Amino acid sequence: MRMNAILLAMGSCLALGACASTSGSTDDGTPLPVVVRGSEDIKVDTGGIPPDKQADIFQVLQERDASARKCYQDVLNEKHTREFKGTVKILLSLNTNGTARAVRVMGGTLNNKDVENCLVGTIKEFEFPKLDRGGDVQYDYTFEPQY
Repeated sequence: MRMNAILLAMGSCLALGACASTSGSTDDGTPLPVVVRGSEDIKVDTGGIPPDKQADIFQVLQERDASARKCYQDVLNEKHTREFKGTVKILLSLNTNGTARAVRVMGGTLNNKDVENCLVGTIKEFEFPKLDRGGDVQYDYTFEPQY
């Protein structure tokens, strides 16, 4: 019976192209997290920026929102259309001293290079909190006309 269950699980794994596995358990018997793997390797960063520091970073982005929104407003003023709206997803890589190592556009629906390039340049100038360890955070902007 147990062998049939194992063969069924293996067949399902192969058919779906993704398998879940654990690496055993901790010393106290707690199972380790399940990792689902598809057809490509997934890199899991177990470190990164702690949640309290992420909140501080988001607060800086929100406080400096007006300067980031100017990027959108300048292009909107040229276009003169209420249809010009959407999102821009930013990946912000920070150094330990609170400066931006890299700012990249990771997607969104606005699809306007002028706004995206302006955002990248503007965010690079922001001063963020100092960190024990550098890392990445994602931040999403939503732009729409205010009139």
